[in-house]
Amino acid sequence: MECPMPHVDDLSRSLTAFDQDSTLVAVIEMSLKSWLVAGIVPGVSRAPLKKLGADENAVLRLLHRWREEATKAGRRITRVVVAFEAGRDGFWLARWLRARGIETYVIHAASVAVSREHRRAKTDRLDTEMLKRAVLGWLRGEPEHCQMAAVPTLPEEDARR
Repeated sequence: MECPMPHVDDLSRSLTAFDQDSTLVAVIEMSLKSWLVAGIVPGVSRAPLKKLGADENAVLRLLHRWREEATKAGRRITRVVVAFEAGRDGFWLARWLRARGIETYVIHAASVAVSREHRRAKTDRLDTEMLKRAVLGWLRGEPEHCQMAAVPTLPEEDARR
């Protein structure tokens, strides 16, 4: 049986092959006043985690710093991927980062699998770990890790209001 060709706007999986040695991945857990940014930086053994004020320029500076760390570790970063759950700040930030050359995805919050066995601890740090696992699975093309939301243009978003 022949597999159907994926649509260009297919957000069920990444349409770009994932190379873990040249891809910097960051996830952002956003709250009103602060953002927690967790990264997977090729060549860097620690799992970087940085709390920032709710500031898009600080996120961009952090991504550049992590890229430099990877370069110093002998890795050539050809792709930077940022993801975060849909919410109050999601779409404008995705548009802003994309305009600066950062591949950015907005995750449908309800699509991230959460263990229902026990009451789980809820912290931003644990949430970033969960988001990293979901995004990595999605980038690898594994089914059912999470679903991405289409980022509307500003006029499309305004029309919805």
